[in-house]
Amino acid sequence: MSKWLDSYRVTIFVPLDALEDFILTVSPHIPAFLGTYDHVCWWSENGIEQSRKVKDGVIKRVPCARFECSLPYDEKKVTAFIETAVKPAHPWEEPVIVIQETKNLSPA
Repeated sequence: MSKWLDSYRVTIFVPLDALEDFILTVSPHIPAFLGTYDHVCWWSENGIEQSRKVKDGVIKRVPCARFECSLPYDEKKVTAFIETAVKPAHPWEEPVIVIQETKNLSPA
């Protein structure tokens, strides 16, 4: 019988021109905890990220993708994932990262 597991949903916005390398670098760090699959992630393309560095005042818009994955409900593991996999692989100096508490359906 399936059961619901507490987990974290990690959402990261990645420039389209860096997406493939980001996925190849980050996905090996996504553990199998919801069954027999690892490297599980998904992305939606054709978004736009807008930002402005306060000091120079120039608004920039960059085509980006919304990358997502689920991780075990363990704050230390999520922090390690962000610090050792995501930040080194991301081209932005301050990546947009959203972490939400959620539940995932897991096989027996």
